[in-house]
Amino acid sequence: MFRSTRSRLVAAGAVGIAVAVTPMAAFAGAGTGSVTTVVTATTVPGALTIAGAGVNVGVSQAPGSWGAATGLNTLTVADTTGTTNGWAVTATYSDPVAGTGLGGANVAVTSANVLPSALGGVLASNVSTVSDVPLTTPVTVLTTGAASGAGVTAADTTLKVRVPQTAQVGDVFGGVVTYTVASVR
Repeated sequence: MFRSTRSRLVAAGAVGIAVAVTPMAAFAGAGTGSVTTVVTATTVPGALTIAGAGVNVGVSQAPGSWGAATGLNTLTVADTTGTTNGWAVTATYSDPVAGTGLGGANVAVTSANVLPSALGGVLASNVSTVSDVPLTTPVTVLTTGAASGAGVTAADTTLKVRVPQTAQVGDVFGGVVTYTVASVR
């Protein structure tokens, strides 16, 4: 009895080994199923900013006459709002903290040299500029109007100054011009 039981175990073990070495391809089915990932992106509004380096300018000229263009500012407008709104840069005159103010009628602003950056921006043909406009009220010196202002755009501004006709030798006058940017809609 011991022999026949042992023979059966050896035979059963051989069958088990034969099944274990059968290739896995015999058990694999055709691959089915899939995984899908859906991505939704929402534009986050950025900012509308203006940057540049202000300048301090000293002029010396005869009273009542306009001087040459001075006070070159390179302004950079960055519109990352993600909208198609246009923008406008406004120049505003104010009297100095100390001393005698020139008055806005004696300070004229000019804007020119509009360039889009390598990152994109508004072409010069799409930006309105001004030439020698007195700052008696705030003046829009650069604007895209209703067109999009998206991207980064640079431009220059200069000032002309007229010392008041009533000035006496040694009188000192001053003024401050501030540039701001805002959306036009």
